Amino acid sequence: MRKKLIIASIVVTLFASMLLFSANKKDEMWRKAITEKDTKLRFEYLKEYEALYGDKKDKVTRYLYLNLANAAYKLQNFDETIQYGEQALTFDETDATNRLNVLFMLANAFKVTKKDVDKAAHYAQLTIDLANELIKKREEIDRDPEAMQKFINNYKTFFLAPALRIQSQLLYSKGKDDVALLKEATVKACEAFKIDGSERSADLVFTLAYNLYKKQATDNTIEALITILDKEKPEHKVSYLLANSYIRKNDKAKAAEYFEMAYQSSKKATLAKKIGQLVHKNNVDKGIKYFAEAFVLMDSNKQSDAYKYLENLYFNKPDVKSKSPAEQEKGFRAIINAARVRLGKEPVSGPPPGAEKTTESQTETGTT
Repeated sequence: MRKKLIIASIVVTLFASMLLFSANKKDEMWRKAITEKDTKLRFEYLKEYEALYGDKKDKVTRYLYLNLANAAYKLQNFDETIQYGEQALTFDETDATNRLNVLFMLANAFKVTKKDVDKAAHYAQLTIDLANELIKKREEIDRDPEAMQKFINNYKTFFLAPALRIQSQLLYSKGKDDVALLKEATVKACEAFKIDGSERSADLVFTLAYNLYKKQATDNTIEALITILDKEKPEHKVSYLLANSYIRKNDKAKAAEYFEMAYQSSKKATLAKKIGQLVHKNNVDKGIKYFAEAFVLMDSNKQSDAYKYLENLYFNKPDVKSKSPAEQEKGFRAIINAARVRLGKEPVSGPPPGAEKTTESQTETGTT
């Protein structure tokens, strides 16, 4: 009898030891996985853990799939991001912040892989809805304005704006030739830019605005470009396309305004001449200024249209006509030298090119 008791005791002890060993091994594998700093190794350790214990519906399991989805996303393994991300969403206990992160990763993963654009749009909208919900809750309970604003800015920058860009890109991919979808995509991109003001959002807005311009949707083009225009430091491509949009609307004053912004960052002779042509009828002195710069930028080519405009406008000014030929030539030279200085060039001495022309012959030169 005693022998049977001893044997039974040994069996129980061995079974308990096996359970303890199994538990210790599980804990050890989990600690090894989540403490690994190298993402690739961590992903492999997590998959090893999942192969052994993934069917255990315990507290660790939901964190397992959150970590698997996150690691896969960082490694740009988007198919596995989808696999583990959707698994992570099956756990109701997952907190809202982690759920938000998974929703965004799924939206982007479906967009990149192009496996299901409708799912990509669905998850993007869920990201936007949940982010807005969390922002609203934070606004209601937070009594620290600085901390609250930091929280809101982070959620807008890392979730709202990117999710809106995803929606915009999906609409654009579906309707490159559909003006209605292009307009909708542009609205989404503009919303993203208003939220984060990022270069990425601005570039997307510009791409869509350019496509709208090609589709003759001029008013929508202008509205989108105005959204991303920095008047203090205007980007050439934005102000240039704005100017051409206003040319299409036959608004010369607005076109000149935006061509001047474009000219700030790109001193091109053709652009200076274009501005001169747009403004000289209403502002002769401004026209002369730009034609002079165009002439200098054309290596002082007196056969150029810019030079002909310059001659005609200057020598036919009433206050210039009343001066002596020597004074006229001196004034003409001063205008050209002033343009050279503005453009970072040394002024020249002596009569300007073409100064030997008579006032009579200059009068015959017409302008448009």
